[in-house]
Amino acid sequence: MKKILKTLTIFIMLLVTISLFRVKASSKQYVYLGGDSIGLKMNTGVYVVGKYEVQTKRGKVSPWQNSNINVGDTIEKINGIKVDTNKQLINYLNQSNQDIANLQIKRGNTSFNTNIEIIKNSTNEKSIGLYIRDQILGIGTLTFITENNQFASLGHGVYDNQVLLSVASGDLYKSSVRNIKKSEPGIAGEKRASLERGIIGTIYENDVTGLYGKLENISKNNKLVEVASQKDVKNGPAKIYTVVDGQTINEYNIEIIDIKRQSRKGVKGIKFKVTDSNLIAKTGGIVQGMSGSPIVQDGKIIGAVSHVTVENPIYGYAMHIEWMVDEANRLNRQ
Repeated sequence: MKKILKTLTIFIMLLVTISLFRVKASSKQYVYLGGDSIGLKMNTGVYVVGKYEVQTKRGKVSPWQNSNINVGDTIEKINGIKVDTNKQLINYLNQSNQDIANLQIKRGNTSFNTNIEIIKNSTNEKSIGLYIRDQILGIGTLTFITENNQFASLGHGVYDNQVLLSVASGDLYKSSVRNIKKSEPGIAGEKRASLERGIIGTIYENDVTGLYGKLENISKNNKLVEVASQKDVKNGPAKIYTVVDGQTINEYNIEIIDIKRQSRKGVKGIKFKVTDSNLIAKTGGIVQGMSGSPIVQDGKIIGAVSHVTVENPIYGYAMHIEWMVDEANRLNRQ
């Protein structure tokens, strides 16, 4: 959660299924409207989520004290050996006879090397005093599919400690919503969902605008809608598409109440209010797991849900859909 302009909002990870293609002899673009609940597993590589003092037989020691290591850094190599998982790093430490390890670190777009101490804790286990993680699990709503089965989702990137995570690889799954923890003022609710067996897609990009990848064995049976530009969006009635029970996609009424015309991509271009009594009764408004739910106005898809306003969860924010479409097109050209 973070405070922005005195309004507390949080990312609400959810995904929507849409398929995008360009009509010949026209600049218009169309998508197959989504709203499907999905599960995701992101393999991020070994990244640092915290530091701690190691209890040894001679007291507490900070092995990282003289190292250039920050929370959010990714450990790519140890003494020249590539590591992709926590297990690989821990196994290397346990087999090492050295007191110092040289780590290759990735920070943003920069890679560099730094040394760190390898010490034994009070039970003689090797440690470098870093909390590490190599995987993220979550649920969301798919946002669109291109004609070559590319997908876009979430309406925001996946972060840890305010750091946008890199994706080494990842998998997409079908998801079924079991129940809802309702939102209430000051507390964001959430979708509680289970993942089905069987991978339905591959994740290969985590951008500030969302998650992108390739779907497998997915039929485009959903409604075809035109992609709106920012100038098409206006204050007034609109609909969001999302799942709140099982795998059934439903439409719900909202009101667009504020629009930011943006010259660069941002996740909060549209502010809206939930006006649908059925959705409010079921969820209390916007909940975590709705990120990426498509918003449709005048028959065009205009945005993807990105945030809930925690103080009053019937209010939320969305990303202009054109930023996600632009990113999908860019990836398709690579």
